[in-house]
Amino acid sequence: MLPSGAMKKAVVVLLAFVFLAPVASPAAERVRVPQHVLDAIVDPDPNPLPRYATAEELALPPLDLPAVLLAPPAGVVDTPSEYAHNEGVLFTWRSYTSLITAMTVEITNRDPDGTVYIVVSSASQQASATNTLSGAGADMSRVDFILAATDTVWIRDYGPRFISVDGERAIVDHTYNRPRPNDNQIPDHVAALWSEASYDIGLRHGGGNFHLFDDDAYMTELILDENSGLSEAEVEQRYLDYQGLDLTITDPLPSWFDSTQHIDMWMLPAADREVIIGEYASGTTAHTVTETWAAELTSRGYTVHRTPGWSSGAHYTYTNAVIFNEMVFVPEYTGYTTENDQAIAIFETAFPGRTIIPVNCSGIIGAAGAIHCITMHVPDVEAIFVNGFEAGTTGMWDDTAQ
Repeated sequence: MLPSGAMKKAVVVLLAFVFLAPVASPAAERVRVPQHVLDAIVDPDPNPLPRYATAEELALPPLDLPAVLLAPPAGVVDTPSEYAHNEGVLFTWRSYTSLITAMTVEITNRDPDGTVYIVVSSASQQASATNTLSGAGADMSRVDFILAATDTVWIRDYGPRFISVDGERAIVDHTYNRPRPNDNQIPDHVAALWSEASYDIGLRHGGGNFHLFDDDAYMTELILDENSGLSEAEVEQRYLDYQGLDLTITDPLPSWFDSTQHIDMWMLPAADREVIIGEYASGTTAHTVTETWAAELTSRGYTVHRTPGWSSGAHYTYTNAVIFNEMVFVPEYTGYTTENDQAIAIFETAFPGRTIIPVNCSGIIGAAGAIHCITMHVPDVEAIFVNGFEAGTTGMWDDTAQ
């Protein structure tokens, strides 16, 4: 029988450090793609759908929820945290491919274990993506392609959410909160391709409205608006049953300020009990919401870091960042040097020892998302279980000391 409570966590932490503590190694040199190479990349989809629902889509009925809610996974269920060790990352090769290229080159050259999985719509698109990525300097031995039809690039919102069930990786699926049926089928496609069990949580949802630490998760009230037949307690119970998480539902930013109302636009987990929250001008609703939750998380024992955030025709944010093992990809914006520098300094404090990599998101932020929105982590579940003991409550790779 597994140990429980504090003793369980103490045993896990000890085992993680004694048997599987990461060994420091010299940092690999960054492989920066020249800007002229990125500028020359042509997207397969030159007129992409934004992250928010268009006026035409709002006139369409939402995608149907499953007719029958299947049972949640049995056994020990754990969801790897935002900052846990990852085997790879998922992208969709449709639009903003210069961002995908820049990140793929970094990951495949800097992380000896990291794999970049890219969803492509056809063999010809795969060949084109291969030419683009290899020409930019990606190590193509660390790139795997998945052939499937999609509607958009926003894989964070529709892609598979990975969990661990008794040490075996599995998928929790949801119904995409946009009428985009090709996107909605991607989790089932990945589950079949990788022979992984899949559990549908039975909620209409956009995956960017979800952030998790070791056992705690946070979402905005958007989840209640889009699942009006369920109470807050019932939604929280779903996340406990299907993902083993203690969910807190927060206030959203107003839709006029952030059209998605997703929590990844103003919050980023950095480590156990450590978080980055956007900081906004006083006198605004965004300020009220984020100050309220910065204070609340502080009262819960979190260390709270603050990065700039503002609205100027779009919601500019730095928390829509991507943590990938020893790298942290952070948005930056042309014309906002002071804010970029402030954000990088905060990320260096929050992620000591990791490489902070700025990624220019000026061209994507107007579509109501940035780099977190176009990625989905693929966790390494072997880093969650240590010698038969569940280590997901702390995460072998979750510690900021790494």
